[in-house]
Amino acid sequence: MKSLLIKSVLTLVFATIVFGQGSRMGTSSSSQLQVVQGARHLSGGGAAATSVGMDAVYWNPAGLSMSENSVDVIFSNRSYIADISTNYFGVGSNLGSMGKMAFSVRTFDLGDINETTVYQPDGTGRVFTPSLFIVGGTFSKRLTDRTSVGATFNWLGESFGRVSANGMSLDIGVQYKTFMDIENLDVGFTIRNFGQPVTYGGEGLGVQAEAADSDRPQEYYKVDAASFDLPFTMDMSAGYSMSGMNFGATYTSNYYGTDEIKLMGSYGLMDLASFRVGYQTSMAAKEDDSIDWEYKNPFDGISFGGSLAIKSFIGLDVSVDYAFMPNEYFDTNQVIC
Repeated sequence: MKSLLIKSVLTLVFATIVFGQGSRMGTSSSSQLQVVQGARHLSGGGAAATSVGMDAVYWNPAGLSMSENSVDVIFSNRSYIADISTNYFGVGSNLGSMGKMAFSVRTFDLGDINETTVYQPDGTGRVFTPSLFIVGGTFSKRLTDRTSVGATFNWLGESFGRVSANGMSLDIGVQYKTFMDIENLDVGFTIRNFGQPVTYGGEGLGVQAEAADSDRPQEYYKVDAASFDLPFTMDMSAGYSMSGMNFGATYTSNYYGTDEIKLMGSYGLMDLASFRVGYQTSMAAKEDDSIDWEYKNPFDGISFGGSLAIKSFIGLDVSVDYAFMPNEYFDTNQVIC
């Protein structure tokens, strides 16, 4: 088992070194895959190592089987940017010796958009509503009392106007508790958003044009849309707990963006409430010396949150989580879970 873990770590570290960034920034598809779900881990400091149950489905599917509950349920709402909101729902169940399985749905509300065209830039009078959703199925299993593995298969759906795109992505993770026999030290590794490129299609890609060097009248032609890769990322996390306090750190390697370092600390109060603070910073990279700008992640900086356990009031293992995540260019994101 230790040999398997070491090989996994070396593979992820090597891939992180090989995969670059910078010039590919902003060229991926399906960026909704990167919108953080849930509130318990804020921006993700240590999440791949310490998340359990349904909280782990987004961060590291291996953590699903680390939950002691026979059934786990999660629902969260996040106010995102530019009046966009996202809802997340998931339920997980214990399959006994086989492991645990979960089902999750992510939806995005982008509101109504007025249609404009090249010839009618002020609007056609028609309104369309974009649709974005992600449906996931997760399986996780404990290999030992310390080690678990997991995978999530996501089905992606996007549509707006008369064009649409569909695709699939895969998340794979491993968690190791009491790492290197150090009590209360956990580590986790996750590969997220691995899959085939996504291409748009539909009637909306038809254009009326006149063929070059031809006397034929205008005809309708189909525009072949370009394909774009999914926003592939890798997380390497560590978490440590002591005397009611928890500390976590994550290094995120983004194949189509800047790498990120995420930190989080929390303090629990008699299993009734906990308070959290997180910090995120991006490691901007410039591969072209002629570029005189640096990308700044609007979510870089400090975030806050907390949880309230209400088991003692209703007799069920239920908690309410909240996250307050400032944004430099848009309204502050708030997550209730």
